[in-house]
Amino acid sequence: MTLKEATDRAGAAIEARNLEALALALKARREALESGERPTIDVLEAGERAIRALKLLAQCTAFESARVGQIKRYVDFRR
Repeated sequence: MTLKEATDRAGAAIEARNLEALALALKARREALESGERPTIDVLEAGERAIRALKLLAQCTAFESARVGQIKRYVDFRR
């Protein structure tokens, strides 16, 4: 898999919130880089966008987890 293909797959996996696919895409991306493939400006920019999207996903997941915790505490309190 080329670096561009792996980067595109990583972006799609983040968008789909598919962490298993993301892990595979990041592994393929690392392998492409380790093989000596030189990244283009487009690939570097796509990688930066993927990092920002992944950080946003982590923030959203943390927020949702906190909300679930609040609901659970409320339900436990009402029992």
